[in-house]
Amino acid sequence: MIVFWRLLLAHFLGDFTLQLDFVHAWKRRNRAGLLAHGATHLALYAALTRPYLGETWVSVLGFPLRGWACISIIFALHLAEDLWRMRVIERNGRADNTAYFLWDQLAHLLVLFLFIPLRLSDMRRGWFPEKWPVVAIAAVLATHFGTVLLYFMEKDLKGAPYPKGDEKYVAMAMRLVLFLCFLLPWPTAAAAAVVWAGAVLHLKRRKIVDHSWLSIDGGMALGAACGLAARMVWHG
Repeated sequence: MIVFWRLLLAHFLGDFTLQLDFVHAWKRRNRAGLLAHGATHLALYAALTRPYLGETWVSVLGFPLRGWACISIIFALHLAEDLWRMRVIERNGRADNTAYFLWDQLAHLLVLFLFIPLRLSDMRRGWFPEKWPVVAIAAVLATHFGTVLLYFMEKDLKGAPYPKGDEKYVAMAMRLVLFLCFLLPWPTAAAAAVVWAGAVLHLKRRKIVDHSWLSIDGGMALGAACGLAARMVWHG
């Protein structure tokens, strides 16, 4: 499972952490931007799975595919899915929304599942032979992924615009701090999480932080869920 978790981390880093606002706009403006976005994914796949690229990952119709071939196919399918999503949205004349976003992520994850190199997986070491990629994935989910998910939810419910830089990064910082609280030794973790969540709610009630309640409540819930999952892996 080492290769799978590293591929999954590469995906979330490429689709969220490193897909900055200008990259997202460039990707939708022309094909060069889409290729640049895809190339970032390919570079991350190669960097994180480099020790295993020469190994056979899967066989298709009896033909063995090594790691280099697999990440190249994943790269091509990622571009195809992104292009399909953009064309469907343009053809239907609809704004991007939560359903399109979740479908897009599900499609990308299904592709990764197709290339899990089971022959390289030593299940005697469990589902998490390496803890750091899983914890890093949880951190990205709590921060950058959470920003996009909450944005689409607020957009669908209230037509809210994409958060500006300061609002976005403050919200990510609040979720990240809560996430990190859960990695502390117990019971310090529980006390720190309760104190931090209470502090955030206090700032909201005093209107020092002017984020919506969905951003605050949803963000805290997401940060806590990802923190608990990371804790189970890290301290498990």
